[in-house]
Formats: sequence, C-alpha cells, structure tokens
Amino acid sequence: MTPAKKFFKKNQTAFLLTGIIILFLAIFIPVKLKEGHRDTNTPVVLTSEIKISQSIEPDARAEVVVPILMYHHIRNYNDPKDTIGTNLSVPIENFDAQIKYLKENGYSTITFADFVAFPGKKLPEKPVIVTFDDGYDDAYTNAYRVLKNNGDVAVFYIISSFMGRDDIVTVSQIKEMSDNGMEIGSHTVDHPDLTTISATKLKSELTKSKTAIEAIIGKSVISFCYPSGKNNSLVDTATKDVGYTTATTTVSGVSTTSSDKFALPRIRITATDNLTTFANKLAGK
Repeated sequence: MTPAKKFFKKNQTAFLLTGIIILFLAIFIPVKLKEGHRDTNTPVVLTSEIKISQSIEPDARAEVVVPILMYHHIRNYNDPKDTIGTNLSVPIENFDAQIKYLKENGYSTITFADFVAFPGKKLPEKPVIVTFDDGYDDAYTNAYRVLKNNGDVAVFYIISSFMGRDDIVTVSQIKEMSDNGMEIGSHTVDHPDLTTISATKLKSELTKSKTAIEAIIGKSVISFCYPSGKNNSLVDTATKDVGYTTATTTVSGVSTTSSDKFALPRIRITATDNLTTFANKLAGK
C-alpha cells in the first residue's frame, strides 16, 4: 500500500466529517446572511402579487358634451317679500330628485379638474358638473349631504370675505367638503362687478380670494366664477394670468370640452323646474 493510500485510510473519518461540515456551511451561511439583511417589517411580496400600474387612459373622443348646472340656495324657501332669494332657492326634495335623476340616466358628476384633464384623461360617458354660487350655508347642510350620500362631487364657489357670516359656509365646512372630494372654487373677495373696477382692484379680487381659499384647503384653486356672470376680454385674461384654468358665466347654454374655458356657459336650475324641464335643460332644449 502506498503512503498516500495509507494516509487517506487513516484519516478517512476526518475527511468525511470535514466534507459534511463544508456542505452544511455552504447551505446554512448564505441563508442566514440573507435573513440578516431582511427588513422584518417589510412583508414578503410574491411575484404573483405584484401589480403593474396602468397609465391614465386617454379619451379618444374629439369632443365631449359637459352640461354645467348652476345652483345657489338649496332650501325650502318662498317669501313674497324676497323674490330674489325665492328665485335662487331650489327645494331640497327637488335637488335630491335631480341628483338621483342624473345617476339613473347615466350621468356622472365630475369637477373642473377632471374637465381640463381631457383628452389626456378619459371622462365618463355622460359627464356633468354641478356648481353652487356664493357659498351659502345650505349648500353645505343640504346640497353637500345629498351629494355625499349619493357618492357625487360638485364645485362650490366661495366669496372669501363672506366666510364667517351667519348664512355662509364656515372655514371648517369648506375644509371638510374639500377633503371629501368636492372642488372649492373662487367667487372673488367681495363679489364686485369685475368689468367696472380698476386693474389693480381686479387683480386683488382674483388673487386674494384664491390665496385665502388655498390656505384653508391646502390645494390649488383652479376654478373661478364671475360675480353675476359679468366678464369681458380684459377680465378673462386677468383670470387666466392669475392661475385659474376655468371660469364660468351665467350665460345659458351647454358646455363642451371645446368651449372657451374662460367663458363657460351654464344651465340655471330654478325652484319651478320639475324633472321634465330639468331633463330638457340637460339636453339643451
């Protein structure tokens, strides 16, 4: 027997144990190192559980009709001595029926943020925008309640210096509505006729109201409503320059995505509108 064979035979058991130890370490150490670097607070995600995010779907339509409804008060009110207030008031039950009509007939409420995202972002098949002028408290206590219960959204135009008055929405109510998907727009600081004031006053009315509301909701205010619907080319340009992306008028008509974004017509809803006249107005009749 050669010296090498004698040495191997003599140490055969030692070689066997060494091989077992090396094999054990080769398997055990990498596993432990991997476990040592694992964030125990992070759950293990299986490949089958990974969802690939989808990009926003664009809208292939060249133009979409978007009726913009105009409301002021949502309340049961009829005072012969206050014809203006009466005419601006839509009974609660009427408003409730109108919102239900929209849903039952395939309409989907959207905001102006959705409106200006077209065509990069697909709009619903039958979009509609619901707006409220002046920020009356019943727009919160009555309209907002109905909208929220139905899973709808709307746009509330606020006159910033009016906040805190007895019949106007409060700061906390504005914040709540914004946090729950409602869009908050500006209706100036003092509700003046923008076509008759100085350029300095015009800019102040546009910027200060925007800034005040943004401080409350923590979001950019992009939508604007001309007081009493009064505007001209100078007012339109100033509104655009301040940073708004849409502005509505009181001109009667049905808007589309091709309409001038700073002269958008609306559909006034009145106390005397039943569901038939409401449907006709939506259709532009």
